[in-house]
Amino acid sequence: MSHSAKPVGHIAAPLIIFAFVALLLGAVSEIFGVFRGVNEGLTRWFEGRGVKVEVVMGLPDTVGILITAAAVFGIAGAILTTPGSGRRNVLGFTALMLAFFLIPAFAVWGIFWKPGGTILAVIWSWISAAIYAQGHRMPCEGGAGETASNVINLQGERDANPPPRRADGQS
Repeated sequence: MSHSAKPVGHIAAPLIIFAFVALLLGAVSEIFGVFRGVNEGLTRWFEGRGVKVEVVMGLPDTVGILITAAAVFGIAGAILTTPGSGRRNVLGFTALMLAFFLIPAFAVWGIFWKPGGTILAVIWSWISAAIYAQGHRMPCEGGAGETASNVINLQGERDANPPPRRADGQS
């Protein structure tokens, strides 16, 4: 598929759809206990290392929903507004690592963060936004129209009359 054959992508509707679906997927997976074994294993692992777990947090609790919503909306928005698949992959991997490192960050305070639903939601948001952005010409890639008039074209010829170098307008 050539670059010009891709349809123009949008940001608002895909952002809302991908983030809400990811948040719902993460919350439902925790409600149904998909990650119960992983959570229990991590709790035993922390307690075996001397970390006393006093509170369990994560999806579907209010704080878990807020943190996961910030993560999935953030990663979907960042991916949809960033040009290049390499940059999008770096963003997705960084968000995944941040979601993973919530576990030891909260463990310092004796809080066990249930990671399964949040990590699943971040992965889902990352992959769905990346697939959408790959198949569309996004506005950040010039998909919305012509290049702005105040942008200097670095690949073509430069202006014959360069701007003055001094503040008073003298060359």
